[in-house]
Amino acid sequence: MFWGGLRLEKELPALVTDYRPERIDGASYRLRVGPEVYVSPTGEPDDPRNKPKTQLKEGQGFTVPAGQFGFILTEEKIIVPTSAIAFISIRARYKFQGLVNVSGFHVDPNYEGRLIFSVFNAGPGPVHLSRGEDCFLIFYADLDQPKQVSKKEGFDSIPSRLTGPIAGGLQSFASLLSKINENDKKLTDRVNAVEREQAVLKWATALAIGALVTVGLRECSFTRPQADQSKAGISTPASPTPTPRAP
Repeated sequence: MFWGGLRLEKELPALVTDYRPERIDGASYRLRVGPEVYVSPTGEPDDPRNKPKTQLKEGQGFTVPAGQFGFILTEEKIIVPTSAIAFISIRARYKFQGLVNVSGFHVDPNYEGRLIFSVFNAGPGPVHLSRGEDCFLIFYADLDQPKQVSKKEGFDSIPSRLTGPIAGGLQSFASLLSKINENDKKLTDRVNAVEREQAVLKWATALAIGALVTVGLRECSFTRPQADQSKAGISTPASPTPTPRAP
């Protein structure tokens, strides 16, 4: 059976660090963004959002871009008794922005420590969060036949074995669109460059042809007067003058 608000008020002071009764939300308790986060690279080399694990100061913000994963360490350390099991989720207001919990939905009995939420932004735009923001929920429920299990240590930081598989960047729709636009711009620039080169070549060809025509006409103009002069120097024989007869 799930714990109700009154049961949470009674049990959680011993199970959750920095407990505040105003964070009880119906049959759940709100957990906050903690001191460390990691967001997968966007695939764009100069994107300022591409960072390693980030240590957050109180109130410091960060962004989970569209199509990217994030690991978020909780502010609170929790304890799950051996007689209970816990379930975790994201508050609805963040789900409506596209943030999805992909880290699993339960916490085993006898767990103690901080939680790591693995989230994926399935929305069309970035989701902005900050340290201390209470965006997660935890529910407790009783087990009908508890069994003694070994203690499960929680997290104090985000381990590299979690971040390694996504450190190379994920090809989200946004990053693919960015690459398509980048390649389209490169292709357009190349086409424009080729067109400019062709225009220069056409002008150079036209100038060369014009120069050849000009030289040809000039040669013709020089040759024609000489030919005319040569023709003028050839004299025609005079016709014989008739001799007058004597009377």
